[in-house]
Amino acid sequence: MASEAVHHWIVDLSGVPAPFNHVNMDTILMAWFTMALILVIALFIRQTLKVYPGKFQVFGESLFDFCRSITDTTAGRRGDQFLFYIGSLFIFIMTANLLGQMPLRFIQILTHYHGELVAPTGDFNTTCALGVLTLVMYFFFGIKAKGIKYFLHYLHPHPLFLPINLIEDITRPFSLMLRLYANILVGEILSGVALGIMPYVLPVGVIFLELFVAIIQAYIFAMLSSVYISLLSADEH
Repeated sequence: MASEAVHHWIVDLSGVPAPFNHVNMDTILMAWFTMALILVIALFIRQTLKVYPGKFQVFGESLFDFCRSITDTTAGRRGDQFLFYIGSLFIFIMTANLLGQMPLRFIQILTHYHGELVAPTGDFNTTCALGVLTLVMYFFFGIKAKGIKYFLHYLHPHPLFLPINLIEDITRPFSLMLRLYANILVGEILSGVALGIMPYVLPVGVIFLELFVAIIQAYIFAMLSSVYISLLSADEH
């Protein structure tokens, strides 16, 4: 599925049945670049670990503590078991969101490039994949905590509520991916419009506003994902 609000670099894959033969190559490249950048920074911070931390180690430890505060707030120490997912989710979304504004938008401003340089989270395919991952994770941790008894909660308070309970679980990640996609896409559109109206002054103001939105949206996605996983893996659920 490609967004019609932006012009993606679409590649047709021969031999692959429709609609899976159309790939947004710009989204794939940006997603892989985001992951590569995170990996490089993580390896660099790992190499700088010391007893007396430097500024890069302080940054890494602060980011870890912030991610842990998300799971600790929603699940207490029990949240440590899915901290790896929530932390990875937050860092990936935040980095992807920020890359959509800096440096990509400044490249457009300085070079007068009129093509689309879009964050991977500005493509519904990416946010959909993240939402499905969250769905898989809260099924995984729910089953891990309760075994086959996990599925009994779909029959409460009465077996007739089975379809409603199923729909509730499925729509949770859908609301997450739709919120993230819409907010990032709107930011991309606003930046593009500002770039066309006033090439230098106006886009800079919009970009800095979108930087704040980028971090907030990453936090909301990670926080709500942690809440859902915590609720469905709790003993009293």
